[in-house]
Amino acid sequence: MTSTQYDVLIIGGGFAGLSAALYTARGMKRALVCSAGPSRNAPSLHTHGVLTRGGTPPTEFLAMAQVELDRYDVPRRNSRVVQLTGENNAFMATLENGDTVQARKIILATGVRDVLPENIPGLREEWGRGVHHCPYCYGWEVQGGPIALYQPGLNADHVQTLLYHQKISSDLLVCSDTTPDLSAVHRQLLHDRGITLLDAPLVEVKGTASGVRLIFADGMTSERSVLYAHGERVLQADLAQQLGCEFTAASITVDAQQATSVPGVYAAGDVSSGNQVIFALASGAKAAMYVGYALFDDDLPAGTKV
Repeated sequence: MTSTQYDVLIIGGGFAGLSAALYTARGMKRALVCSAGPSRNAPSLHTHGVLTRGGTPPTEFLAMAQVELDRYDVPRRNSRVVQLTGENNAFMATLENGDTVQARKIILATGVRDVLPENIPGLREEWGRGVHHCPYCYGWEVQGGPIALYQPGLNADHVQTLLYHQKISSDLLVCSDTTPDLSAVHRQLLHDRGITLLDAPLVEVKGTASGVRLIFADGMTSERSVLYAHGERVLQADLAQQLGCEFTAASITVDAQQATSVPGVYAAGDVSSGNQVIFALASGAKAAMYVGYALFDDDLPAGTKV
């Protein structure tokens, strides 16, 4: 077993974690980045919505970020943190190989995991290719073309979401895992807006050269440029729970400085807020800057703090 002390331990090597590492280094504090497993964005073919990086594959984007961090001598460990203990300015992290890391501050950039239905062959395989979760991530590229939206348990609460997707294309097909639970009024509304509503459940997705082919329980098929599927987002927040961080329904609770309810612990990226690469980059940088300010304040001699 080995143990090393750092100013900041950044847990997660995706967009938020590497952005936090960059800003920690530029704040002239010593950080360690620990990560394990692929980024959530790894299946995607392109990154969009980030100036100068439009169309860059996420894996290539992160590889370039790591090369840039090498200029700052930011160490990285491809090892999972399995336990976090301690308190502000005296945290202890245990890695899966038994090594320990001491850090004064923690930035959690552990992200989320997308859970897709297992009973629809091809849905997971086409995730990030012909199947996407967000029109901002992949909408401009298919504007005006044939698109589809898969919404499990489709009911009246989802109607506004259906109409929202018409900003991409008027050729919108909507389907679900069961017969949609919609009133005659809502069905007429969708019909009047030119939205095609299918009652037969979606049973299979196949990738094509131009998008996806959707196969339904009644034997019908439809060629679409993209299928939007809103899977469940599961927080990867076991470490935050170990430390006693507060949560909302969908994220770790943070304040305007990305600080959690536990002193010395910050969170950034999808685990704290947002669902976009640009938000992850911004929140990682923001967390690191405020961590730097906190470290400076902690180091002031007693009686001199303002």
